[in-house]
Amino acid sequence: DHGCDIAILWTNLYDFYRKLGFELAGSEVSLVIDRELKLETNYKIVEGTKVDPEAIHKLFLSHTVCSLRNLDETRRYMQIPNTRMYTAWDANGSIKAFAVEGKGADLDGYIHEWAGSVSALMSLFDHIRKAQKRNITVISPRHSINLIQQLKAQGIRSHEGFLGMVKILNHNNLFSKLKRYARAMGVGELVLEKQGDYYYFGSEDNIFKTDSDVDLIRLIFGPQRPSEIHKFDPSTTKMFEQIFPIDMWIWGWDSI
Repeated sequence: DHGCDIAILWTNLYDFYRKLGFELAGSEVSLVIDRELKLETNYKIVEGTKVDPEAIHKLFLSHTVCSLRNLDETRRYMQIPNTRMYTAWDANGSIKAFAVEGKGADLDGYIHEWAGSVSALMSLFDHIRKAQKRNITVISPRHSINLIQQLKAQGIRSHEGFLGMVKILNHNNLFSKLKRYARAMGVGELVLEKQGDYYYFGSEDNIFKTDSDVDLIRLIFGPQRPSEIHKFDPSTTKMFEQIFPIDMWIWGWDSI
């Protein structure tokens, strides 16, 4: 009713929600900080939310994929009770990164929102683990490749999971946006449409057909690559893997 293209939820009642059209999809990487990190740069670490919201907002918007927020929303999020925010500052007094841990019992011990340079984030993660005297889990999108690689290089364990359960609500709107995205990626021939009870997808020369929402959800949102879902012909595989799965991420600070 509000014009949304998709719905996403978090649950362990998979079979129940599959009957309503939802399917596990998307990517989420959990990284367990269980040891001291070798740091190349020193930062001053400050705990607390007495920070200029505009500085936090600017760091947040440095992500290429992020939730849509305005400055007032960022200001209000920083006022959520029991928010444990940590910030990293360089020698010139400039903020370089922030990380939020906690907000609710289900996120205790989890850094569920962060932004900034990788070196500053590594300093934050190391400080938080030491300050809290326990292992800390960082939740990350799979496309944060540099951060994940640098943590793995220091022996940090990772686990790849689903972002949540996804349902397509407005196929025409979503498909139109995905085709515009494909053109921006240099792929102009993407076929993606619904006719009656069937979905048609592929290229003008190779069109595939399915009546399953699950097939489309897995293709679009992953976490598997298209070649892991179905044995498409080489040219279609190459085209799909330029586009899918799309980079999508929902930050935890503003979850409900």
